Amino acid sequence: MKPWKLLDSEYLVNAPWLKVAKEKCELPNGKIIDDFYTLWQPDWVLILARTSEGKWVMTEQYRHGSGKIALEFPAGIIDKGETPEQAAIRELQEECGYMLDERRGTRDERGNTKNERRETRDERGNTKNERRETRDERGNTKNERRETRVERCEVRGERGAVYLGSYPVNPDRHRGVFHVVFIDGVVKGGTTHFDSTEEIESFEMDDTELQKKIADGTFNHPLQIAGYYKFKLTRE
Repeated sequence: MKPWKLLDSEYLVNAPWLKVAKEKCELPNGKIIDDFYTLWQPDWVLILARTSEGKWVMTEQYRHGSGKIALEFPAGIIDKGETPEQAAIRELQEECGYMLDERRGTRDERGNTKNERRETRDERGNTKNERRETRDERGNTKNERRETRVERCEVRGERGAVYLGSYPVNPDRHRGVFHVVFIDGVVKGGTTHFDSTEEIESFEMDDTELQKKIADGTFNHPLQIAGYYKFKLTRE
């Protein structure tokens, strides 16, 4: 199977927040499509923010496309020069007034987080964890304690913000992508800062209630549901 060949492209809309192109494409079998339309919007980040009590930070706001008030996770456009993790932390503060709990973890010499667990020194003066360890079939030690995938995941760029991947908005016609970032142990703090067109209410919801909202259609944003289940499948 081969990709289509792009022969010509013309912007019908070329605005900062939306681009619509009319493209002329040649298929592998030689057929020509004169008017295949593609869309582009700025990349954005989906923020899966969870409190230390295990509740999700959720929002409600009016969405003009559907004409309804929508239940959603926080999300926002990634500014130029930002990583998805940096955008997630900024948007979470601006839209919802939540932030990382600075008491959780410390930063090591490489900038990665580490647990402030109690350590002792062995007879050579080196620190060692007081947790029980066993050896695998190759003689290497392995921890017996239960860890979550998030704790084992390398933190990229911002402490506490775990990057889960990028995904196409619509592989058929949309050139943009959205990124998924998980932030655990957030707390309420600071002030919100809305754009002039934004009116957002935020609140907390436990996982059982969220799944009920997905099942009954109250929470019906398909891309956000996909990001949530990506987290459930790979991080729990």
